[in-house]
Amino acid sequence: MPTFSNPVQDATETRQAVRALAHASRAFADPADTYQVVGELLGTLRSLEQVLEQVAAAHVLHQDKAFLDNGDHEAGVDEAWAAANALRRAAELVQSAETAVDQASQHSSYIAWHPAPVASRLELDPFSRDPFEAPPVSSRRGLSL
Repeated sequence: MPTFSNPVQDATETRQAVRALAHASRAFADPADTYQVVGELLGTLRSLEQVLEQVAAAHVLHQDKAFLDNGDHEAGVDEAWAAANALRRAAELVQSAETAVDQASQHSSYIAWHPAPVASRLELDPFSRDPFEAPPVSSRRGLSL
């Protein structure tokens, strides 16, 4: 259960929850469930961006306590700022991922999943085709004249 007050414990539980999702999402019995999962991932990314910004801010806020193991305070402050900058950059990258997942959510919302005959295992394997390769001509949307 989230504590909402202990960031170390909540981060540990988040890691375990994401690990469980990585395992569970290897196969979907009902592809319609993907829409809800994408929505939850979108919310997760929004929260992750906020967490990264807050952890970055904590590095700067507490820089007066930053020392290297050899006692060098100036170098400790430099490392705190470097960590904060890297965390801010990570937050920016997560924001980019958030935008992409939001787009995926919008596209997924248009899909009406219907039962279909079972295809060959190769066709069902999501890794059998390059996701950046154009779909076959017969499945492309467009005007039919």
